[in-house]
Amino acid sequence: MSGLKHIIRQLATEGESASIMVGTVSAVDTEARTVDVEPINEDAPVLGVNLQANQAAKLGVVLFPRVGSYVAVAMLSGYSAGVVVLTEDVESIEVNINDGTKLTITEGGISLNVKDSITLDIDDSSAAFNGGKLGGLINVADLTSHLNTIEKDINNLKTVFSSWVPAPQDGGAALKGAVSSWAGQQLALSQRSDYEDDKVKH
Repeated sequence: MSGLKHIIRQLATEGESASIMVGTVSAVDTEARTVDVEPINEDAPVLGVNLQANQAAKLGVVLFPRVGSYVAVAMLSGYSAGVVVLTEDVESIEVNINDGTKLTITEGGISLNVKDSITLDIDDSSAAFNGGKLGGLINVADLTSHLNTIEKDINNLKTVFSSWVPAPQDGGAALKGAVSSWAGQQLALSQRSDYEDDKVKH
């Protein structure tokens, strides 16, 4: 069986040879997933060089080189266009997996889409889960501080009422006096900015 495999491999590759050409990228077609390359030895430009094994495929990993950067292109005899095997610099990277998961990395940031049900977008100013429509995540320490302020105020009120002794026929004067010190301390209304981390949204 191994002899048959060897014969088939020889027949399939007979007459074919590969060479590596180095050049600079003159154009990038992200839809077709190809680049045009100007060889550094000043040969004729090579157009439509594939960025992945199957040019028509939308799955897999694709590195999109930056225009002007160097690439190494494998050229196979019998084929008009080669395939990029090495890149000097990339403008973006795409990873598409068959289950609907897509990861895109660019200079602007990172975008992850998992089966159209969970998304994550990161740039140099923020990270947003599922579009970030619910606002920023909570800073737990700041929120705890705000809650503690309210809890202390409620506890003070409890202390006032528990220590108050009703006095007959005083018209509530004793209670008014007991709560006057507590009532004079107004709490500031909370603002989202007091405890929201607007750099991480969900």
